[in-house]
Amino acid sequence: MKKFIIGTIISVLLLTIAIGIQQDLLFAKPLPYDDEQKGLDTQITIHLSHVVAENTPKGQAASKFAELVEEKTNGKVKVHVYPNSSLFNDENEFQALQNGNVEMIIPTFSKMTSNLPNWQVLDLPYLFNSDDEVHEVLTGSIGEQLLNELKPFHIKGLGFWHNGFKHITTIDHPIHTFEDLTGLRVRTMPSKTLEKQFEAVGATSIPISFSEVFTDLESNAIDAQENTASNIYSKGFYKVQKHMTLTKHGILGYAVLMNENFWQSLPTKIQKQIMEAMKETTDWQFKQAIDMNKEDLQKLEQQDNFEVYTMSDKERQRLKEKLASVYDFYRNNVQNNDVLSEIEKIVSP
Repeated sequence: MKKFIIGTIISVLLLTIAIGIQQDLLFAKPLPYDDEQKGLDTQITIHLSHVVAENTPKGQAASKFAELVEEKTNGKVKVHVYPNSSLFNDENEFQALQNGNVEMIIPTFSKMTSNLPNWQVLDLPYLFNSDDEVHEVLTGSIGEQLLNELKPFHIKGLGFWHNGFKHITTIDHPIHTFEDLTGLRVRTMPSKTLEKQFEAVGATSIPISFSEVFTDLESNAIDAQENTASNIYSKGFYKVQKHMTLTKHGILGYAVLMNENFWQSLPTKIQKQIMEAMKETTDWQFKQAIDMNKEDLQKLEQQDNFEVYTMSDKERQRLKEKLASVYDFYRNNVQNNDVLSEIEKIVSP
């Protein structure tokens, strides 16, 4: 009986080996290594920090980007979005990105001009006449050229997003002419070009973190600020200001940035999927920004104790001529004037 059992076991083992050889399982060679598959078996987390409300063009685009990344990577990459300066504010987010304390940020391009002086070109007053012109510049070769300037900082530039055209809000009196700006303390982002812009009309530029603007307006530490309709509405600036003048004197936009070391750690396939999500989000975001600013402007016009004015074409032309000196400042203080020349070929006269 014992010999029978042993014989049966040996027979089963021999049969198993024979079947394995027949099916090419026992001595199967390992699959060739595919670099694009590296890391795809584990979930990747991206922390994305920004400083504005979720119900803004940037806030909604950040959420849209997160959705598309998860969709295109089949859940392999999860983007966690932190709005309203809940993780980092616009004073420390760039350093946090460089240090690897966060994987992604979306700062205003104006905020980046202290490190990238050439980016001041986007702050020039009355440079653009339409959202279509802005889209062509920021998503084309000029935008790519500007993003490439981030390489020495070990930052990967994924693209630019648009918020819309800026207008001016004040507390004491509306801005009908540029003379009405004389003597006002105006909050701006830390850009030399923006500083020169208000200096040219006799106002004082005061750079303040975006998260502090409401309280500084409320306490009368500043008299005025420039922003898009969507930011003015979402942050409630109309509650502590009385007047808004539609000047359309400049644009507000953002650079979508990622830590370079983190980017390089991603599998090639994941990088491609993220860039696909970025392009799709950008196209969606430009249209969304236009629609949202239009809707929020209508809401602002309906607010009690808040008046919205439109600067006349004549006065806008006078303001534009008054601000021509800002272009001279830019040309004399940047290394590359070719970017301005290229933009001027695109924008309407």
